[in-house]
Amino acid sequence: MPAAPKTTTAKPLPARKPAPPRRAAAEPAPVAGSDASVNKFLAAYIMGVANRLANGASNHYRSRFNLGMSEWRAMMAIGAADQLIVREVAENADLDYAAASKSVRALEKQGYVSVEQTLTRGRAALVRLTPEGRELYRKLRDSARRRQQRLVASFSAEEIETLWSLLKRVEAQVPYMNAD
Repeated sequence: MPAAPKTTTAKPLPARKPAPPRRAAAEPAPVAGSDASVNKFLAAYIMGVANRLANGASNHYRSRFNLGMSEWRAMMAIGAADQLIVREVAENADLDYAAASKSVRALEKQGYVSVEQTLTRGRAALVRLTPEGRELYRKLRDSARRRQQRLVASFSAEEIETLWSLLKRVEAQVPYMNAD
């Protein structure tokens, strides 16, 4: 006769702490970014500013055009050229290959780009804007120009040129900073 199965008493799980309330992405932090203690490090400050710019841009392009930032970057790269292969989309949009490929597939599904396999470039696929994509590209480009104008509205032309120059110099130092 088989033994009766043992019964065990399950211990009650500890009560979970309630999750903190979510803060909306568009809501500014309670401390000005330049006053946050971590932002005494230049790289942290630049990343914080970049995050706030990215959050605002993401909200803007998602709500108005139903595009995420990777799709926006891919559209801007493709729109600036007649045609690109996915690797070139990645390079020109400053995306990794996987993100560029995923973005191209999403844009194709939405009817903004066409993808055609090439016979002369191995497995490469040519990506082009469709007529709907060209119309969207113009709207995205115009929107990006307006947003940039608002960003630099308080700068003189000379200050804007200096800002670009300094940002390029910071970018050139990134490999050196990340070398250790």
